[in-house]
Amino acid sequence: MPPLPAAPSLELNQALAQLLALLESFLPVPAAPLPAASVSLVAMTERGVGLGGMRGLERVGPFELVELRGIRVDGLVRFHVFGADAPAASIAARSLQTALAGARDSLWTSGLLRMSLSDASEPAAQPGGAAFGVMLEYRVLYEHRIADTGGADSLIARIPINADPEEPESLARETTTVTDELARWDELEAPLLRVRGPRSVGQLAALSFFPGATASGTVTLTRTFDGATTPPVAHPAVVTFLDAVAGPAAPERNAQVEFASVGDLLAALAPVQATLELGDWNLDAVLDTYEARELVLDPPIVLPHPADRLELAYEHAALDEVGVVYLRFAGISA
Repeated sequence: MPPLPAAPSLELNQALAQLLALLESFLPVPAAPLPAASVSLVAMTERGVGLGGMRGLERVGPFELVELRGIRVDGLVRFHVFGADAPAASIAARSLQTALAGARDSLWTSGLLRMSLSDASEPAAQPGGAAFGVMLEYRVLYEHRIADTGGADSLIARIPINADPEEPESLARETTTVTDELARWDELEAPLLRVRGPRSVGQLAALSFFPGATASGTVTLTRTFDGATTPPVAHPAVVTFLDAVAGPAAPERNAQVEFASVGDLLAALAPVQATLELGDWNLDAVLDTYEARELVLDPPIVLPHPADRLELAYEHAALDEVGVVYLRFAGISA
């Protein structure tokens, strides 16, 4: 007895569903009493993409962490369209062909790499004689694109390093933490995000997930330097703050702007057309969807000396709502 064929993978099922959903958007709206137009997949072969399904890597904002994978569906799809009589059915079929041809570029962007008409029937009377139908068959090659983090539950923001020269947990134990220009804030902790010169910073970026209310508590962005003898000049808005501290000839080295809440900080950053599914922080058995946002600093904030600092600080030791925010100073050059 030959072995049973393997069940379609979840990714293949998703690919088929997305392909049909894409094509269904071109179906004409039925006019009563005509039958509803339809599209179905009548044959298909799964094809590979890249090496082992890997297409490469992609950024989510400035976060270089997303694996691009994919599968391809090489198949035959069948459309049925209807009209009140044979000429009307032919017109409906031609209108569908024209719409699909006119959307070639957008279909390509959506993953439909190839679509060619392979067969078209003559208008035929439907059972009951109330309508005529035309069948159109297209060969298609569709690429289902998948972006993920390789199964990771979080981004790496801090790496603790312990060195025990002779024995575990000895008094001579040395402990340090390696950080990047990245901080993670959640209801467990919200550490200071800080970079020092000499360098320039061209971007503030965020990835955020809040299943409910966004965290309150003020957030302060400060450009300052070691040894400052006066408090930073407080600016009422991020625009005036950047006017004062950005660029090689910035008039101020010691200034700050305060955001009334984490939500206000995120609102000051422009949305990036990308999302990321990562972990299950709120334990609802569903992957958390993170939104990406960024503030481009043009001109950048220049920190010419090791004493110069750029800092982003949260009012409390941890967020006061369930959620996660990754914050990063990016676009950095020495």
